[in-house]
Amino acid sequence: MWNWLKRKKSPESLVQQTTEDKFSRTEIVANAMKNLQDARHKIGEERLQQLASLILQKKTEKDDTSPAEQAKKIIAQMDKAKLGQLMQLMVQDNQTKH
Repeated sequence: MWNWLKRKKSPESLVQQTTEDKFSRTEIVANAMKNLQDARHKIGEERLQQLASLILQKKTEKDDTSPAEQAKKIIAQMDKAKLGQLMQLMVQDNQTKH
């Protein structure tokens, strides 16, 4: 009845399977470096420099597409008197009454 609680394989066999399948850290790093060099050779240094400059340029640009940023721009361009009237309409007069 309680067979579903028992392990199907012993923990020793699980550890043995995982250690056999793994590569050493140095092999993985060497393989990754080889792949990096191959990709760099395929793409070319000039193209990599162009991509890097585009990424850096994009990071320095300010993102104005968010609604909050658009609202800040609109409020900054509005007439101050009109803005004050709109803010008074939004705020309730009887704030201290409960």
